[in-house]
Amino acid sequence: MNLKYNENLLLLLFIFFFVVSWFLLPDYALNTVCLSFCNGLVILGLLLLMRLGLVSFGHGMYYCLGGYAVAMSYNFLNIKEALFLILISITVGFLISFALGFFVRRFRGIFFAMLNLALSMILFGIIVKSISLGSTDGFGIKEVYYFGQIIEGEKRLNIYSYSFIIILSGIMMSFVMKYLKSSSGKMLDAIKENEIRSAYLGIAVNRHIHKAYIFSGTLAALGGGLMVLLVGHITPEDTAYWTKSGEFVFVAILSGSLNVFAPLFGALFFEFIRSYALFYFPNTWQMIIGIILIIGIIYLPEGIGSIFKKRRN
Repeated sequence: MNLKYNENLLLLLFIFFFVVSWFLLPDYALNTVCLSFCNGLVILGLLLLMRLGLVSFGHGMYYCLGGYAVAMSYNFLNIKEALFLILISITVGFLISFALGFFVRRFRGIFFAMLNLALSMILFGIIVKSISLGSTDGFGIKEVYYFGQIIEGEKRLNIYSYSFIIILSGIMMSFVMKYLKSSSGKMLDAIKENEIRSAYLGIAVNRHIHKAYIFSGTLAALGGGLMVLLVGHITPEDTAYWTKSGEFVFVAILSGSLNVFAPLFGALFFEFIRSYALFYFPNTWQMIIGIILIIGIIYLPEGIGSIFKKRRN
């Protein structure tokens, strides 16, 4: 009970720190923080699959679906309230992951990973060939209202949008934390350790994989929706293409799956390192990122989250 209280308190302090950072950090850092939280939600979803011993190379699909749900609702339905747009992206992510989950839950290992990649590339091809969906140019959105409030000017990032992204990400982290501590969440570890034995013990393996897949896809769609609110534009190449999904897996491996804070710290670490690497080493930044991943695998084989585990021990 005390551990649960401490984790909840730590999560509140985590969110409070980043909300207060609005008054402390420069504009470029605030944008990077928000983008990290958007991408961190996708990685948080991958954490659930990693707890099952699975990995998806196609989670950019849900990131893309959530983003396009926001952009299309804005342009075609004239919905400008951020909360309604995000609810639409969550709904789309939930429905698509629910439907596809009946198919992908039967596969394991590399087959699961590559099947999701194939689905993501199918979505990429559909959008690129669809003029009505913006093709390779994508969609753009303009001013968005946050609970009826909007700040005039060219800057998309204001105190409303910034707090909206940070607080909503914190709420999702809380949901994942509670899920992992529930009986369903603990079964993920059992399935990862020995799926056959888990099935003999009466655990409905496919049903739990399906449930985690839905949760994971919904989080990724939410991340995509928040990204569009932040950036104001979306293209299929920046979301559904295989390189984006590979980036998410890269950061998921770097972060580890030990706790819910690791994906957010991993996303923050990656985005700031990439920003500085692009600025100082524009021609070799990919090599620098690769070196960092190798160092992380060698010294932190369980990911960034293992730092907190070692400190607690």
